Amino acid sequence: MPALIELSNISRIYRMGDTEVRALDGVDLTVDEGEFIAIVGPSGSGKSTLMYLLGCLDRPSTGTYRLGGVEVSALDDAGLSRLRNREIGYIFQSFNLLPDLSVVENVSLGLVYAGEDAERGRATATALATRFGLGDRLTHTPNELSGGQMQRVAIARGLACKPRLILADEPTGNLDTRTGAEIMAMFRRLNAAGHTVVLVTHDPGVAAQADRAVRIVDGKIVSDERKERSVAIGSGEHEMADVPTPQGDGAIRPADTLRIAVHEGLLAHKMRSALTMLGIVFGIAAVIAMTAITEGGKQRQLEQIRQIGMNAIQVRGLPLEGSRLLAQRRINPDGITPVDLEALRRHVDGIEAAAAWKAVKAEVRLGDNVAEEATPQGVTGDLQAVLDFHVEKGRFLTEGDETTGARVCVLGAEVARQLGAEVGTAVTVGDQLLTVVGVMGRKAYASSDISDIAISDRNRDVYLPFSTLRSYYRKVMRESQMDVIALRMESDDGLVERSQLARRIVADLHRGAEDFTVSVPLEVLRQAQATREVFNLLIIVIAAISLLVGGIGIMNIMLATVTERTREIGIRRAVGAGQRAVLAQFLVEASLLSAVGGIIGLLGGVAGALAVEAVFGFAVAFSPVIAVLAVGISVLIGIVFGLFPAWKAARMDPVEALRT
Repeated sequence: MPALIELSNISRIYRMGDTEVRALDGVDLTVDEGEFIAIVGPSGSGKSTLMYLLGCLDRPSTGTYRLGGVEVSALDDAGLSRLRNREIGYIFQSFNLLPDLSVVENVSLGLVYAGEDAERGRATATALATRFGLGDRLTHTPNELSGGQMQRVAIARGLACKPRLILADEPTGNLDTRTGAEIMAMFRRLNAAGHTVVLVTHDPGVAAQADRAVRIVDGKIVSDERKERSVAIGSGEHEMADVPTPQGDGAIRPADTLRIAVHEGLLAHKMRSALTMLGIVFGIAAVIAMTAITEGGKQRQLEQIRQIGMNAIQVRGLPLEGSRLLAQRRINPDGITPVDLEALRRHVDGIEAAAAWKAVKAEVRLGDNVAEEATPQGVTGDLQAVLDFHVEKGRFLTEGDETTGARVCVLGAEVARQLGAEVGTAVTVGDQLLTVVGVMGRKAYASSDISDIAISDRNRDVYLPFSTLRSYYRKVMRESQMDVIALRMESDDGLVERSQLARRIVADLHRGAEDFTVSVPLEVLRQAQATREVFNLLIIVIAAISLLVGGIGIMNIMLATVTERTREIGIRRAVGAGQRAVLAQFLVEASLLSAVGGIIGLLGGVAGALAVEAVFGFAVAFSPVIAVLAVGISVLIGIVFGLFPAWKAARMDPVEALRT
């Protein structure tokens, strides 16, 4: 028969400080296809080291090893892992089953790393487990099985990928005599089915059941005895007859990597996983809640500016009383006047529309209906364009109305509703009867929370020509002829400079009287938001620190997890997991921890922001971009802080991992 294993001058040297330990020293060994060989020797003789070398878990210090004609020393990690997965079946003395997996899941472990379809892999594992008498234990975990049953699971796992070589390390060492005899009979049948079986033992009775016994002492082969085969090859073919050959591509499927990370990582230690997420949860929740409150405030303030008019400059009379009013009126008797409006129109460039108004305190009624909080306003200029506020029914005031002092008015939507007035109805404003010529559309209203900006509810306004106001409501003209002059500019470029020019023009006309102020609502908004941004920056820094602490927590827990699961890593490597597969498994675990934490933080942030809105009345607005970005950052934190633990797990020596 052709040689399956060819060892030539193999040495394995370990260095412990200045001491050199030669675990194997110039070993030459050939094992033919289909042999049943026992490697025997006392403890410390090097037989386990030879076993690891044969199983491609370790590399020789010197010499060559060919398995099935392939030079093992020339293979990279991926090649060695594929060889372990497809050509070698490991069976360990201590069984090395994963405690959280069922019988079927343990048996199919190698198939997972072979890239086998999940359904097909489960069918293969079920067939094997049933073949070895475990049909009624398929869903049981190892701690629910006897020693013999666990060894049968280990054998079934080793055979799942239909390997040519079976390596068994003291397979009966932890079993009673009767169970040990059953296991050895099973090995003989597998050998008869064509499998090459190499077992390591210190028991002469076990070695005697093999067709060949190789004795090793102090790292050297001292004897190699053969005897007649006790079972003809082919007589045990039924052992694997109903087990399908794996059809995977040799790479673990992403769905399996995700399943392992969830089932054997997060869910296996629920409380630890939950506590690890807390830093991420708090950090993301803080970001989401604060950005929602900030964005809500920005939108609210922007809506307030829209009520005044975008790109606006306002000249507003100061609310003076008593001696201060008298002092300023000695300098400028009339306050803000139409002359100021005309001067601004002539000398300030880029004005798109201009208007001015004066409010009066007067009751507005229709029969027995009184409009609550109605504010009559004497208006001149293009108010509709300045405020972006338009009539819905009828018409607005015209230049003709202003010229003739017409006794007409336009009602705000809320005033019209309260009075039940329509176009053509006569309403009483103060002691004057005015005809309704139009009703305004309803305008969104929010009270101002920006300093230096006054906003009124335009739905409660009643507009009449300024000339009519001046003719019939003379008493209200004493403080100032006009309350506000509003200029709507063509763009927001140079608003501050134009406002300064407007201030100089009005100051000259008022002969230096300090009875007015000039404001740019959009600029005030920007200043308010700039102040808010400083506060936001502080919150973001705090959230970033929380996320950093959360990331460090993930790294710490993942490092502890890698140490805790060292043997598991060794088992996975033995059944064919490559470094990339192990790296991906632990990296996905860390990423899932942070991603789930990010999602919980997102939900918590949304809930917190809504609670703030409900309790304190702050407006909130959620940004899908911020939400996606926040969760993405949390995943990135998991990747960054999980990379080192995952790399450490992937680089772990399989032999040392199995010995842990």
